[in-house]
Amino acid sequence: MKSIDRDLVELSDLAPEAIRTLLHRADQMRTQQVPLWRDSVRHVGLIFAEPSTRTSLSFIAAIDRLGAYPLQLDAENSSFSKGETLLDTASTLESIGAESIVVRDGNEMSARSLADQCDAGVINAGGGTRAHPTQGLLDALTLLDEFGDLEGKTVGIVGDVLRSRVARSDIVAFQALGARVVLVAPDYFQDKTLSEAGVELESKLDDALPHLDAIQMLRIQKERGDGDPENNLQNYVRDYRLDERRLALARPSLVVLHPGPMNREVEITSGVADGPRSRIRQQVANGVPVRMAVLERALGQASG
Repeated sequence: MKSIDRDLVELSDLAPEAIRTLLHRADQMRTQQVPLWRDSVRHVGLIFAEPSTRTSLSFIAAIDRLGAYPLQLDAENSSFSKGETLLDTASTLESIGAESIVVRDGNEMSARSLADQCDAGVINAGGGTRAHPTQGLLDALTLLDEFGDLEGKTVGIVGDVLRSRVARSDIVAFQALGARVVLVAPDYFQDKTLSEAGVELESKLDDALPHLDAIQMLRIQKERGDGDPENNLQNYVRDYRLDERRLALARPSLVVLHPGPMNREVEITSGVADGPRSRIRQQVANGVPVRMAVLERALGQASG
């Protein structure tokens, strides 16, 4: 029977110490001689039923640096288009030799279902609006690079919180490291149920900014429906876009994150995204060692 310690469906499945262990291993991965494995052949199945740039490419890079081989599928060029189920596709990958399966699917329970039914270690690469665990880990690693420790730090997550799987995984990762989390959004993009997770809710970005050590900007997820009943983009840009004028309200030490893809000049201006406080490119770079650490665990190869 497969050890559940190989699956990563949601960060909330892990104890804070397990999250810290993965982040420590990711940090070590940055200085590992690659490829890490030279003595045997390992395959990783990649099932992306939703579009992806950063996540899919960094998983491929991580697989390559480990010394494994990707078996890559996308929805348009697989038997999904013929009606094959996700489980049948995963079973095919296992039969070919995949010891780990990375899945992104619009159904937030798909990764959980595969983890329950597959012998391979299953990694959730983004499920619905519920979880994106490797993004949460790489965001946390980026902040650890900046501050060394998140104990006592305050991190703001701003924008379309309601439909953001990144926000939910970030909350778990940041709190596991001791950070205070503030969700900043208009009512139509706020998820008040998240207050039960111990986060603070704020409706005014200008009021929250002076108290933040870091800020994660989220895009409006139009592909998941129109969350704004008034569809008033102009007001949203006025009240929630992070631009140079608004950034002047923040502490000089504030750092800016964005999980991508960015809608430039909507939630963030190019001047901020490409400016000296931005750590967006570092987030992308950190995706590779984080996913190396998670894949190592999923393949049952994790070391201390």
